[in-house]
Amino acid sequence: MYYRITTFTFDADREDEVMAVAHGAADGLRAIAGIQSGVIVRVSPGKTITIASYDTQASAVAAQPQIQAILGQLAGMLTAPPEVQEGPVLLDFF
Repeated sequence: MYYRITTFTFDADREDEVMAVAHGAADGLRAIAGIQSGVIVRVSPGKTITIASYDTQASAVAAQPQIQAILGQLAGMLTAPPEVQEGPVLLDFF
């Protein structure tokens, strides 16, 4: 398993707009080869963390063009560039 964790910062008053983009992208995200799961977590007003799991690093890399297309829809809503961290699972507790 390979995870990509992305932090998004946006105007808290625009959360509904941000989430509308996410909901609109859901079917396309589900169709990405190798993606296993994805969640969006609100960590504070105007800040979310998206956690996506892939079967392999290669799948995560191959998904980038589709992910970038979705991020392009958010460009006018974000107050800072997305911060991306990623890596392989070292230990799965479940």
